[in-house]
Amino acid sequence: MRNRIMGALVLAVVVAGQVIATGHAQGQSDHFYASSERFGYTGTVSVYETWADANSGRNARCAETLWPQRDAAIFAVKNAPEYYADYNALLTNWFAPGSPSNTNSGFIQLYDDNADAWQNQKASWSRDRDTFTVTAKGRDASYGAPGDFARLWNACAPSGSGEATKGTFLRYEYELAATGLNGVEDSAGFITNTTNASDYSGHFRGIFQNESQLYPASNGYYVFDIQFNAISWAVDNNLAWDDQFGGRRRAGK
Repeated sequence: MRNRIMGALVLAVVVAGQVIATGHAQGQSDHFYASSERFGYTGTVSVYETWADANSGRNARCAETLWPQRDAAIFAVKNAPEYYADYNALLTNWFAPGSPSNTNSGFIQLYDDNADAWQNQKASWSRDRDTFTVTAKGRDASYGAPGDFARLWNACAPSGSGEATKGTFLRYEYELAATGLNGVEDSAGFITNTTNASDYSGHFRGIFQNESQLYPASNGYYVFDIQFNAISWAVDNNLAWDDQFGGRRRAGK
């Protein structure tokens, strides 16, 4: 039996992830949801003193630092009120009890509960209903606005508390592809998964401005390139909820 100790920050994500979708709306190409905490990530990050240097990739004070392997979670919903309100969350799965990912080192948290820092959100199934892919871009996802909590590992700086990692995703994009699924289509053409994915791939990239007030050594512009994978401590320890994906096929596929 799976158990969970809920943190206030992710309570809505986990509760929402257990909702069963019914009565799907028709005619919406961006009508989807994606809920998974069964994948992981690693990657690299470089840190710059100014936006201009970060944007041009010059004069890094800390270059191509390796991102440690961590567990991840996503909860993204668009135009699916029968499932949950629009939501945009991609974050470290720190909340599995005893998780080694519950640390500043390698931490990510794009948490935008009203999706106002979200653009070009799309999701679809492959023709064989084996793969579900969700993509999005966004900007100015910050920390401190109602329901918004943006954090990123303060690489190359003293660890500090969680406040040392807060700031703004000035721009970002992500794509997650879950494969090895068995999608089932309803009479309205909406497809949902019936099994967990066997593999995960994709990326999360962008520029993050650290805005810590207590730890100014962390301030700067972080250019990150994170790659998703199927490595998950939570899955290995039976502490991850099942995947929930819903959407339509790509047009013409």
